[in-house]
Amino acid sequence: MDAKVRDATVQMGIGLPNGGSDVDPGELVRLAVGAEALGLDSVWVVDRWLRPHAPVAMPGVPVPVVMPAEYYRCVYDPIEVLSFIAARTEVIKLGTSAINVLLHPPVLLARRLATLDRLSGGRLVAGVTSGWMAEEFAVAGVPRDHMGDGFDDHLAAMRAVWGPDPVDHPGPRYAIPASDIGPKPCGSDGIPLIIGYTTPTGIRRAARIGDGLHPYRNDLDRLADELDQWREAVTAQGRDPSRLPVILRAEATPGDNGTGDGKAAFSGAVESWADDLARIESLGVDHVLLQFEPGLGVDATLRIMADLIGMSGP
Repeated sequence: MDAKVRDATVQMGIGLPNGGSDVDPGELVRLAVGAEALGLDSVWVVDRWLRPHAPVAMPGVPVPVVMPAEYYRCVYDPIEVLSFIAARTEVIKLGTSAINVLLHPPVLLARRLATLDRLSGGRLVAGVTSGWMAEEFAVAGVPRDHMGDGFDDHLAAMRAVWGPDPVDHPGPRYAIPASDIGPKPCGSDGIPLIIGYTTPTGIRRAARIGDGLHPYRNDLDRLADELDQWREAVTAQGRDPSRLPVILRAEATPGDNGTGDGKAAFSGAVESWADDLARIESLGVDHVLLQFEPGLGVDATLRIMADLIGMSGP
């Protein structure tokens, strides 16, 4: 396999279609192997436990909405998918975008992530969120009041698991008695936890406890404002925002129209996406992953990414 990684200022990755009514494992592998051969930096998978038939309450949305019928009808587990991909690739980074960590016991999740990191030779990047859907918390048997401070303690417990033995985490919510727990990740600093958000409170929490920020945005003006908030909050914590990566997730919707200033980033004519890359670079984004509609197909997706690489330099 002719595996390589791009040498560019903004790293680029793609989302693998691990959700939908007809996920094809062979196509997941073909897309990941093709992405690595192109020299893309990363592949990513989503996490979703279920798609309720009734409308659900979403953060920031005034009325309940029905979840997308196709993509969330059947979502292959992110850790198993990335383990499958790790066995067929060599250097490309493997990311979760993002795991809803509060649905999982922290010791179990930490061990599963560390196992994947070991199996892949240290290629894992863990995008994480607390989760938000009441129905998923209910089926996981986790009270929703674990959101907030419980998220802080969950990440602290996972980091303790990845630290030296004996692991001894006092809680307050996820106490771990002095124990030997393995495996440990490849890196001595553990696995980077890149935090997603939906609210200003989430931005401040990411600034306080995250190893980086994971926005999900196509509106770059809104993104610019949120990055200003995050950097100000990081600095207030006595931390250096330039040392914390920003990994942007964006929908990729190629089409025949849309090249003006008012269009959403990574929509419309692919020729205009080079301008979108230049804009996010100017905002200090380190890494962007593009999520295409599954129906586009592997070959078309890779052609678009090859064109984008050609426009953005070597």
